[in-house]
Amino acid sequence: MTGWGIIGVGDVTEVKSAPAVFRSPDSDVVQVMRRDEERVRDFAVRHGIGRWSTDAQVVFDDPEVDAVYIATPTATHATYAVAAARAGKHVLVEKPIALSAAEASKILDEAQKAGVRVWVAYYRRSLPRFRKINELISSGAIGRPLSVHVVWRKPTDFSGWRWDPEANRGGGFYETACHTLDVLDMLLGPATEPSGVTRSDLHAVSASWRFGDVVASGSWTFGTPDPLDETVVAGTVGTLSFATFAPTPIRVVTERGTTLYEVDDPRHVHGPLVATILDELRGQGSCPSTGESALRTATLMDTILGASA
Repeated sequence: MTGWGIIGVGDVTEVKSAPAVFRSPDSDVVQVMRRDEERVRDFAVRHGIGRWSTDAQVVFDDPEVDAVYIATPTATHATYAVAAARAGKHVLVEKPIALSAAEASKILDEAQKAGVRVWVAYYRRSLPRFRKINELISSGAIGRPLSVHVVWRKPTDFSGWRWDPEANRGGGFYETACHTLDVLDMLLGPATEPSGVTRSDLHAVSASWRFGDVVASGSWTFGTPDPLDETVVAGTVGTLSFATFAPTPIRVVTERGTTLYEVDDPRHVHGPLVATILDELRGQGSCPSTGESALRTATLMDTILGASA
C-alpha cells in the first residue's frame, strides 16, 4: 500500500487532483495538511481522510506516508519538497517545480541523496488530448515539423500571489507559459538556444528558441481585452493548432482540407498522470513528468526571463 500525504489542500486538490485520483486497492491518502485548521479539518472529513494537521513536518514524519503531493503556491515548493525528500518520501510537486532552476536542482539533489523519486504535476503529458497531438505529429500528419509559434493573451487585474514578486518572481508568465513549454518539450524534445525580451513589469514576454532544426517563438501578454491561447506547429505538409488550457478541438490543415479532433479532458485532469506514478511505484511503467523534465522547463523560462535583464 502506498500512503500519500498532501501538503496544501486548496482549490487544486478539490477537483484537478482530488483525493480520489490517488485511491486504488494499493494506494490511499492517509494524511493532509493546511495551515488553516478549520479548512484542513473540513477537507479531511469531506474526503474521508483519517488524519490532518496544520504542520507539514507531521506529515513528513508519518511512517504511513510513503509519498507526498505538494500543492502549495510556488514559493514554498522547494522548502517542502526538500523536507519531504530528507524524510525519505517520494515527492509529487505542483507546477512549476520551483521558483527557479536553481531551486529545482536543489530538490533533485536532495532526492538523489535520499534515494527517492520526484515527479511534477505537468499533467498534460498524460492527458488523452495531448497524447493525440503527439500521435498526430509522430505519425507524420503534418509532415516534418519546421516551426512552432505560441500566442497567449489574457485579461487580468494583476492581483493575487502570481503577481507578487516575493511569492512568484516570474509573474503570470512563470505560472502560465510553463504548461505549453513543458508540452512542447514532450512533443519535440529539449529546447536549445533560448532568448527573450520582457517588459519590466512582466506584462509581456516574447521569446525564441529551437527544438533541433525546428525553430520556435512565443509571446505572452497579460491585461489585454481579448483572450487567446494558441500553439501552431507548422510542417512540410500541414499545420497543427491546439490550445493548452481549454479542450478545444485539435485542428490539422493540409492540402486535403481541415480536420478537427475533439478529445475531452477527464473531470479530474491529474488522474491520468497520477495513474502513471502509481504504475511506476508498482514497477509497471514510468511517469512521463519527472523532476528532470521539469528542470528543463524551469531552465528555459529562467533564460527567457533573464535574457533582457
